[in-house]
Amino acid sequence: MSGYFKLVDAHDHGYRLKLMAGDGTLVAVSAYFPTKQAAIEGIDVIREIAGTGPVMDHTRKEQASHGHAAREQSTHAVAKPRLSA
Repeated sequence: MSGYFKLVDAHDHGYRLKLMAGDGTLVAVSAYFPTKQAAIEGIDVIREIAGTGPVMDHTRKEQASHGHAAREQSTHAVAKPRLSA
């Protein structure tokens, strides 16, 4: 089974999307949507971004500096991951 979106109630009377792997593992949780229709429209936006958007790495890059790990902010684009069929 392929992955899927799960539409769930949010605690403040809105909705969230959960992106699930085919085995039921939670992959990601969306931002809050005030209406069910907005959440459904959010699925289309997520699909578009996931299919075409580059990965932007904003993690800290660790470098050894005098025996200590120095951290620098990394803001470079990462190559688009390839998925096997």
